[in-house]
Amino acid sequence: MVIEKFEDGPIWTIGYLVYDEESKETMVIDVPMWSSEKIYRRIRHLGLRTKYIVATHGHWDHIGEMEKLADLTGAEVCAHLGDEWLMRDPNGTPIPPPEQVEPVGVGNFLEERVKLQIGKTGFSVIHTPGHSVGSICLYADGENVIFTGDTLFAGSIGRTDLPTGSIEEISRSISEKIMSLPDDVRVFPGHGPESTLKKERAENQFVQMIFAEKESKSTTR
Repeated sequence: MVIEKFEDGPIWTIGYLVYDEESKETMVIDVPMWSSEKIYRRIRHLGLRTKYIVATHGHWDHIGEMEKLADLTGAEVCAHLGDEWLMRDPNGTPIPPPEQVEPVGVGNFLEERVKLQIGKTGFSVIHTPGHSVGSICLYADGENVIFTGDTLFAGSIGRTDLPTGSIEEISRSISEKIMSLPDDVRVFPGHGPESTLKKERAENQFVQMIFAEKESKSTTR
């Protein structure tokens, strides 16, 4: 499996092109503003067949040109039902985009533990609400990689002050779902550098605070 990164848009959001060299199947994870033509040119150059376009969540910086790429490739757009309202009206958010974003039509609503297959690699959907109610991560255990969108970053976690955000939910998502995975899992977030779960356990103060709060609650019961 090969992972290529496309960082673009007004707040440097990352989209990922993930493909199997043998089968030529590919999946695109998030499509930032101004990135669709670059991603499509790369797909054409490599002779890939785009099977899925997946939104880690519905905020406009992650779906800025998702509908455009879907039109170019004919791929199935996938997202969690919880963020369908954001994708249907990406311009009506409290922090509006700097330019109009085309509404995204979702063809496949993903649920917990659904698997998306790209060549020989299966990606498990992990529902991780907190940054938004429909936030998801994609975990490929055979490749030891997880795409975390805006739930977990290198050295930080996603903000929870936007509609449907919740500090309690993101804390549970991180501590009970993401951090239950092995240390050597590589983390590919929606912004910033990649990391590993081992590094985030050791160095991410927000993650450490989540576990400290969880431990405090368990000892006071």
